[in-house]
Amino acid sequence: MRNGNPGLAIIIVVFFFALECPGSAQTTAAPAIQTEAELSAKRRDILRFGMDPEIVELLKTLDGEKETAFNPDILELFRVSRNAKTRSAVLALFGDLEIDIAEKEALDLVANRDRQDSGLVAAALLYLGRIKSKQALPFAAAIIKDDDKKLLPSVIKLLGRAGGAQEEELLLSWLSGDAPSEDLRQSAIQALGDIGSGKAADKLMKLVEDSAQSKATRMYACEALGKIHDVRAVPSLVVATNGEDPNVRASAVAALAVFPGEEVSNAVMGGLRDSSVLVRIAACKACAKAGLAKSVPALVYRASNDPEKSVKNEAFKALAELGGQDAFGFLRKCLEDPKAESILRSLAFGLLMRKDLSSLDLLKARLAAESKGKDKAFYTALAREISNAQDAPSISPLARILMADGDYLIRIAAVEWARKNKPADFRDDLKMIAETDASEYVRKRAADVVTLYR
Repeated sequence: MRNGNPGLAIIIVVFFFALECPGSAQTTAAPAIQTEAELSAKRRDILRFGMDPEIVELLKTLDGEKETAFNPDILELFRVSRNAKTRSAVLALFGDLEIDIAEKEALDLVANRDRQDSGLVAAALLYLGRIKSKQALPFAAAIIKDDDKKLLPSVIKLLGRAGGAQEEELLLSWLSGDAPSEDLRQSAIQALGDIGSGKAADKLMKLVEDSAQSKATRMYACEALGKIHDVRAVPSLVVATNGEDPNVRASAVAALAVFPGEEVSNAVMGGLRDSSVLVRIAACKACAKAGLAKSVPALVYRASNDPEKSVKNEAFKALAELGGQDAFGFLRKCLEDPKAESILRSLAFGLLMRKDLSSLDLLKARLAAESKGKDKAFYTALAREISNAQDAPSISPLARILMADGDYLIRIAAVEWARKNKPADFRDDLKMIAETDASEYVRKRAADVVTLYR
């Protein structure tokens, strides 16, 4: 199922630009539009007849859209193509989608790696790791023994994604030797974290505590400890939250989010006062991930007073995740405050729209008021929040306000929301739009979206 459409994305950009330029919105001509059928046919032609650069570009687009409709065509392309870059791009797409339809082909590449392009074999190993292929694990020991530097990064990731106790022992043994470079050592630390290696915890705690280690090594060790969930790591991570390097402090704060206890919550909330932007952002995220309800007042303070917009944004998001009367109350107050920054007001609108359906009447009233106001930039920002929402299927009343707008570009934003969410209670609206809208462009787009409903 497609989650994005590059043609429509361009149109939405035009839509926002037009509305932000006084007098231009009503005079913008409706662009030509490809139907889903036309776009699909063109893409299949590229996969069958296109040059390799064209194909690779299309595969990247499909990857970004998380499109799966062309998978049989793409698998056939992989089987007949002899271009290593094209075949690697296919494996990257299937890996990102985490589908195993090319597992046999990838295993064959690894089994015959001495006769294959090394970059393609590395891509095959990465793909096998993404799909957590147990059948690929027997190859790992031989590749590590051969010390093939071109394949080692990919095989280490495979061990982390698909490995178990046997692979844990393999990585620990390899790390204790002289072979690993610093980069490979850090990759192995990440892999041990992915495996959840309890046997590695003591070694990782020492790395976190050792200020002589590189910044990156200590960061990866913090991250791995957060994945392993060994409570013995808490003291080491707490100490690291007060170290000199802000990157290590941020990684330690992030890792602590999975552990319980007052010592942990105090360290995480202490990160909200850190002088480093990185640490304050990590602390906002950690408060949300840990469900620290007692952090709401501190997050409200950050959202209101932090000098960095990026921290304010994360504080807003953390408040929405935590929820509750005080958190949602702050977001509602911000939305209704005409003196607040427009970007934060629109963010509050989007977060309430996704996280607090009890605010729907307030959101309807605000959107309706802004549709009649003079500040088209803010109205556009609210429309953007609706158009971009891929996880808000219950906001049809807001989309209907956009559909009543006189500007076809605003109405397209509602159609785009429907395409992403496919709400059952909006299907009849789309059918009516497809038949009666004044804009041929909107009619075609609405009709196209109706066909996507199952």
